[in-house]
Amino acid sequence: MKTFVIMFWVILVLPNQLQAQLATGWKAHDLNRPLPEVVSVSKSNGGSTVPSDAIVLFDGSDLSQWRAASGGDAKWKIVDGAMESVPKSGYVTTKQQFGDCQLHVEFATPVKVKGKGQGRGNSGVFLMGKFEVQVLDSFDNPTYADGSAGSIYGQHPPLVNVSRKPGQWQTYEIIFTRPRFSKDGSLESPARFTVIHNGVLIQNNVEAFGPTNWIRHKNYQSLKNADTGPVSLQDHGNPVRYRNIWIRDLEKQKPAPENPYPDGIELTDAQKEKLVGKYGRFPITLDSGKLFMKQAGQQLEMIPVSPTEFQFAKSAGTAKFELDGDGNVTGLEVALDAFGKPQKVSKEK
Repeated sequence: MKTFVIMFWVILVLPNQLQAQLATGWKAHDLNRPLPEVVSVSKSNGGSTVPSDAIVLFDGSDLSQWRAASGGDAKWKIVDGAMESVPKSGYVTTKQQFGDCQLHVEFATPVKVKGKGQGRGNSGVFLMGKFEVQVLDSFDNPTYADGSAGSIYGQHPPLVNVSRKPGQWQTYEIIFTRPRFSKDGSLESPARFTVIHNGVLIQNNVEAFGPTNWIRHKNYQSLKNADTGPVSLQDHGNPVRYRNIWIRDLEKQKPAPENPYPDGIELTDAQKEKLVGKYGRFPITLDSGKLFMKQAGQQLEMIPVSPTEFQFAKSAGTAKFELDGDGNVTGLEVALDAFGKPQKVSKEK
């Protein structure tokens, strides 16, 4: 479909009760909607890209962003620019709390292979301190599927095993959506994970059944309506290393104002009937007291802002009727999109 534009005089807004584009509160192609923040990327010492809006949780220099889960300073050590789990030192956890996020983690299981199954290169990355993406040396190391590298522990095995050899650096890109709770504390929507391991999708927007646990997951009520929590790294007795850890807060998008569009006006049936007709490829019809323009197989509801000027209920286009000296409708000026030149068409007799 050829793109037409909305003229700047048309950046009036539509009635609130008819305006929502899905659940966003904004019309499609609304020029009043805030533009995305500009984000640049740079390279870390390990070669990964770091977005400018990311919070760097570990850059290889110190553990200032972390503490021991039991309280006090983190007891892990820094070795060659990486933080290494110290057996029996306990989990480390971020001082900051997060909800919806994108988390980048690089890890390496020990070069010297010891143990098998869950006893080999075991650690874990926890979101909100409760939901674990398993870290394990899964290179030629069979174990139960929902405990292998990249699993949502005890719940979802990874789609595939793309683990590298022991000692080689690997990456997790984790997209986490926190659970939502209603005012009465009941669960509205569960936590969800998308995980990319070494560039390969291994968890595709899967739903967590509850906080992860060894034998069985916990229920969501155990979170007590929490909407944020720390990132935690597990000490499981193996000297697993981590580097280049950063996180992006994904809860920055502001919702639409409660009433971003002023109310339209009411037209009489006679005023509406006068506008019905064929205008080139923009036919106007009246159905159940509402005016519609048929376009691209859709009926676009038209909202009056004056007796001759209309906007569409769900998109940022406009229609302006032209009258002669006797008040008869002679034509129509249509803009269907936010950029380009409006098109004028005559009313067919």
